[in-house]
Amino acid sequence: MFVKGQRFETSYNNETYSFAGKWSGSMVLAPENDENADVLIYTENEVNELIESGELKLITGQEMVMR
Repeated sequence: MFVKGQRFETSYNNETYSFAGKWSGSMVLAPENDENADVLIYTENEVNELIESGELKLITGQEMVMR
């Protein structure tokens, strides 16, 4: 289970997103880059699959994101 505020990084463009909340049961990941207004919307199962495949990375408190 994920909690609001958790951070993620995409592998395809190293963009960081924050779990902003839910919409119709799906997770809404909002970009942390002010220039990007595109949110990602996935079910929790899809997020888990993306993490397992390496397409999405859960960022923990000790990690720094390189841009």
